[in-house]
Amino acid sequence: MKYFICAMGPAPGPVPGSSLGRINLGIPAEQTERIVSVTRIQDAICETENQETFISLPALLRQKDKAAPHGVVLKQRAGQAPDKKIILLTPKIDVELEIPEENIRGLPRAMDGAYRNFRGAYCADKNIILILAPEKLLEGKL
Repeated sequence: MKYFICAMGPAPGPVPGSSLGRINLGIPAEQTERIVSVTRIQDAICETENQETFISLPALLRQKDKAAPHGVVLKQRAGQAPDKKIILLTPKIDVELEIPEENIRGLPRAMDGAYRNFRGAYCADKNIILILAPEKLLEGKL
């Protein structure tokens, strides 16, 4: 399956200069309608305005820099009003990447709280790609 990959910041490590690379976010391309430019900085995770719901991924991941110049417009879900849009605010989309489903590993149950909006992770070299589950993200937001 194809994913849009966004670099979200350095991986947390116990020692500065650790061998871990960057933490990245994978957004499923099949659930994406289009990508748009936005000039919105929002501190709240979720805000609604003019039939559009904005979900800030930097705010969700508690990042200090909340700049998110890209909006990923999600495809309409069953039962959703046709004029209502859901837009994920995200930092730069670095690349499109094909990730085989069998290579995505589930997250340990101990991570359910902080990482409940993700369905798994993919490791590539020293980088970790957290795979977003938009349906989980939207459960408590709308």
